[in-house]
Amino acid sequence: MPRIEVTTKPNGAGRNWLEVGTFEIDSLGRKQWIKKNVPHQESTLTVDRQYSERGETIDWIVLIPENYPYALAKITYDRLKPKNLEVLWEPGSSTDSDNSRESKKKRAIELAAGNEELISLLKELLDV
Repeated sequence: MPRIEVTTKPNGAGRNWLEVGTFEIDSLGRKQWIKKNVPHQESTLTVDRQYSERGETIDWIVLIPENYPYALAKITYDRLKPKNLEVLWEPGSSTDSDNSRESKKKRAIELAAGNEELISLLKELLDV
C-alpha cells in the first residue's frame, strides 16, 4: 500500500492543497486535470491530517489502496502562477513497490546467511 507524506499550506500567498482526480484528454488533445474529490472525503483512502500549532500548515499522511483508480495531486495557487499541479501518485505506479518488495526479500535472505533454519523459514514464508 503506497504511503504519501506531504505538507500543505492552506492560506496566504503560495497556498496549496491536495486533490484526488484524473487526467483526461480534451477535444484539442490537451491533458486536463479533472478533480473528483478531496482526500479526506474519499472513503477508500486512509488519511491522517495534523495541523501545525498556529494552523499555518497541514501535514498529511495518505495510504492509497492497491487498485485505487484516481491520482493524487498537490495544487499550488499563487498570484504569479495561478495554478501549478504536482502529481504525487498515479495509478499504475505501483511497479516500484513490487521491485522494492523483491529487493527486501533478497536482503532478508542475505542477512540470514549462515543460519540454514532461518533461511528455510524465510523461503517458506516469502515464497522465494
